[in-house]
Amino acid sequence: MKKLLLSLSALAIGGLLQAQTPGWDGMQTGAPSLHYPYAMSVIDANTVWFADHAISSAPDQGKYTTKTTDGGATWTNIAITGIPSAATLGDFSAASATTAWAVSSGSGSQNGVWKTTNGGTSWTKQTSAAYGGQSFANIVYFWDENEGISAGDPVGANFEMYKTTNGGTNWTKITNAPAHAGDFGYTHIRFVTGNNIWMGTDTGRVLYSPDKGATWQTFQSPALDFGGVTTAGSFANMAFKDASNGLLQTNDSGVVGLWKTSDSGANWTEVFPQGNFNGENIAYVPGTANTYVSTSGDGASYSLDGGENWVDMEFPAGEAPYAGAVQFISPTVGYAGGASEAAVGGVPISAMYKFRGQFLAVSDVNASKAKLTIANNPVGDKVELKSTKEIVTATVIDMAGKAIKRENAASFNVSNLSKGTYIIQVQYKDGSFENTKMIKK
Repeated sequence: MKKLLLSLSALAIGGLLQAQTPGWDGMQTGAPSLHYPYAMSVIDANTVWFADHAISSAPDQGKYTTKTTDGGATWTNIAITGIPSAATLGDFSAASATTAWAVSSGSGSQNGVWKTTNGGTSWTKQTSAAYGGQSFANIVYFWDENEGISAGDPVGANFEMYKTTNGGTNWTKITNAPAHAGDFGYTHIRFVTGNNIWMGTDTGRVLYSPDKGATWQTFQSPALDFGGVTTAGSFANMAFKDASNGLLQTNDSGVVGLWKTSDSGANWTEVFPQGNFNGENIAYVPGTANTYVSTSGDGASYSLDGGENWVDMEFPAGEAPYAGAVQFISPTVGYAGGASEAAVGGVPISAMYKFRGQFLAVSDVNASKAKLTIANNPVGDKVELKSTKEIVTATVIDMAGKAIKRENAASFNVSNLSKGTYIIQVQYKDGSFENTKMIKK
């Protein structure tokens, strides 16, 4: 696994970079009462959406999403209109600053997939995701503005699932995700890296697809229950750095466990972490060799060695350590949820947190080992990436470590970039990452 390059000197010598102490800057999102983020889509360093879960009573019980397009300086609270009042907001996924999807969960016609193409101003139900009278919709996820998946509880012998390749204009039913006795899924319990997607169930089983939902396998995990309905007090989360390697976080009535896999979740080995491992949410940091971040109501911590050792992360002065949903897209760009209008033991907490610092990064300059090259370096108006592996996304990062452009292609326009040196970080179809240097002329 290659890591993000953050200085020209490191590029030359192939060394390691140690960042400032990793921590969080707090932000307020403008939510009117007690809300917390639970389904996050970090598009780039500046653009972030999350589903906004309300804890309050009516009339402040709507289905909300919240968005920033300026790195958290300002946030907009957006009502997802059209969802039936009796339904819940089950999941949320965004592909850009303007395009996003939500799934509503309930009974019968309360279920559905909803799309916006104007930044949340209006939402349209996509009826070909034909959830019916026996349905309960759980998740929606989009890899880009075209390819996505939505899934619900079992109907008959299989989990109810739909797949689209045109942004949801047409959804096609998937019929090969087998259900076992007693299995059902949970809202937003899905984990994605590259083309790989995993979903957890109430029996601790894991559904795994290596190809965006086209085919499925099932594994039994060490988790008792991913959502605490069948086994009260038990829940779990997962994070994967590539198609094979990942961590499973279990919490059984406060007893926290950590497990690792090297075969996509077919088998698990227990990890006995040292330091303050937080047992509620977990995320892999893309572009690093083996860095993960864990969060909980007690704070946040990071591991540079795949979960063996954990180090506390700093929170804003005067605030209680508290963090929920968490997502990183690079060693320098990450966000975590807090809670609006809230305090822990009388000490305030922020509604949202933005990552401050950078994780250890390794340079990638050994041309003899590199799979990734730029055909036309130095680059004019268009960059053309070449690799022996299939490229899914490409992110352009400036030398301060800021992700400034992301494309779902190996060839794209960079005419708006200033002259200078950049890093291009690609994610391959297998979920792995690689970096190379680009010179813009």
